[in-house]
Amino acid sequence: MGSSAASSLKVLQISSAGMEFFLNQLDVLEELGIDCDAVYTGDFRDGGHVYGGESIHTGLLSSIAGHNPVYYAIRGSILYPQILKSSLVEDYDLVHVNSGVVAPLGLGQPQRPVVMTFWGDDVLGDRLGGLQPKLTKLCATQSDHVIVRSQEMKDALPCDATIIPSGVDMSLFSPMDQAQAQEAVGWDPTERHVIFPYHPSNDKKRYPVATETVERVDDAVEETVRLQVVDDVDFDDMPLYYNAADALLMPSLREGSPNTVKEAMACNLPVVSTEAGDTRTRLGPVENSYVSSTDSGLADGLIAVLQSDARSDGREHVEEVSLERMGERILSIYESVLDDR
Repeated sequence: MGSSAASSLKVLQISSAGMEFFLNQLDVLEELGIDCDAVYTGDFRDGGHVYGGESIHTGLLSSIAGHNPVYYAIRGSILYPQILKSSLVEDYDLVHVNSGVVAPLGLGQPQRPVVMTFWGDDVLGDRLGGLQPKLTKLCATQSDHVIVRSQEMKDALPCDATIIPSGVDMSLFSPMDQAQAQEAVGWDPTERHVIFPYHPSNDKKRYPVATETVERVDDAVEETVRLQVVDDVDFDDMPLYYNAADALLMPSLREGSPNTVKEAMACNLPVVSTEAGDTRTRLGPVENSYVSSTDSGLADGLIAVLQSDARSDGREHVEEVSLERMGERILSIYESVLDDR
């Protein structure tokens, strides 16, 4: 199939949530000429983003949100009628399921090929007492093609998969003057700033370890070192915060292919991270960034970054996982699956 075939493809996209990286995927696929309708719960993009009808978000889901059976059951009961209706009314070429959380729902539609993308915890985590990853792996064996974020995820599956890291918007995330960025976000230019772009309640991100690490580093260097928790700003403003910071700290337990790391790389912000997901692959060739297998190593890496008083060269190493490159690879999989059919 060639580019003319791509322009006629119609794909139903199913997601467990309207995460920014999922919405970016929809954007880049549509730029490639693929007609995408999407069914998902919640919308993480300010002002909403509608594809093929209304996005789904209810107060009930918000009140019980979490990885528990009741939340999964209610969300599935809301999503599945939408999925079934869409698949019956529209003539889709294939269905693309995003996240193992909704993998069973994607398989429960009429005879269309199914591509599945898994994000990380749906394969590697222990949600629902370990039932979630088991169900994800079972669904993977029933799909026509599986996409994962890292080699670790691929190795955990009982079937083959293609590794495609989530893409980063290189036009949005780019280097800028640090002094101007600090003025824009209101950070003290006489202090050193370590960004933690996650909600403190997310256990996987290990906020207490981030706090302890920065306290150790603050004692070890002359300047005041401040941990900046940034989890409630508009996505389009994030480049300002990356450029205002002196380092990104990611002490996560598990990841797929963390977008925060790639976004920081695109801004040439040094990154200090645990060895989670594909961080070793992404940061291996990057100057002035560190991946550690121990918590004490995080502090050592952060001290080295701050004492260097330099940026990284991450941008030149992140081009291969741009949004455009990701979209092209997904399109190639769509074409391959349809050719096989």
